[in-house]
Amino acid sequence: MPDTSDRRPTDTDLEEILEHTVRAPSLLNSQPWRFVVGDGTVRVYADRARQLSALDPDGRELTMSCGAALLYLRVAAWHLGWEPLVDALPDDADADLLATVTFRPAPSPSGDDRPFRALALRHTNRLPFQDEPVPFGVPSELAGAVATEGAALYVFDDEDGKDALARLVEEGVAEQGRDREVVAEIERWLRPARDARPDGVRDSEQGTWDRHAATRTTTSAVATYKGGLVRDSPAVLVLATAADGPADWLAAGQALARALVVAADRGLAASYANEPIEVASLRPRVAALIDDGVPQALFRVGYPTPEPASSRRRAADVTERAGGAADG
Repeated sequence: MPDTSDRRPTDTDLEEILEHTVRAPSLLNSQPWRFVVGDGTVRVYADRARQLSALDPDGRELTMSCGAALLYLRVAAWHLGWEPLVDALPDDADADLLATVTFRPAPSPSGDDRPFRALALRHTNRLPFQDEPVPFGVPSELAGAVATEGAALYVFDDEDGKDALARLVEEGVAEQGRDREVVAEIERWLRPARDARPDGVRDSEQGTWDRHAATRTTTSAVATYKGGLVRDSPAVLVLATAADGPADWLAAGQALARALVVAADRGLAASYANEPIEVASLRPRVAALIDDGVPQALFRVGYPTPEPASSRRRAADVTERAGGAADG
């Protein structure tokens, strides 16, 4: 047999991988990533122009969003016959370069295409979930998926646990609702019906906190609504890491995406309730509810009421050639 160990993906191969990568979840569908391709390599960069600086001043959720994209890239590469080799945070002098990914021909495929198929199935669902429990064993599967990425997952499916988290969500929503910069930033990423921009979140998907909430819905009503979503969900999960730096955020994003892909494969949807993690004074109280670690994401899972996925930019819109101009 010919030696293929030095074979590298072509630009066309990388373009196909990135078309799947850009389906990854991100904070308010901000899609804060860009990619530089060349010589069979993909470099994953943070796009700071898309950072929500009031809501996410340290870039923690931006980095997690890019980590989710990195997980999508890895799954797509394996499916297309390439083993991705990830060098995370390779350049101390360039904080925006989050990962360099090289590739080599993958060993014989496992025949399990479910993770790849689930990339297209997964999308955030902000509506109430159906009144049906998460099947026995699925929370353990999600925890196992997260553990493969170096993080931990804590499952709250009892009334007391969900109520404790719901009260923190309500406090977090109320705190953010009092911050005019945060509210304005959220509103900038919300989209009216028929808006053609391929990013952000449509008002109809966001629920009670849309661009017109201030004129017809009190912050307390929004907080009560989001708290109710948490209480009524079959399961609420907290993802945590051992520490709290950029490497942990990047790992947390990959772990979160891995869990969401597994959940989607099982017919479940997820929706975030990150307010008590985003509000610095509340984050320690979330940490007190788990055994160990730093909480990075709080989300609920359940069987969804169908709704369409949010739009995405094309891979060509966020990709450039090494030493050249952006494609498309």
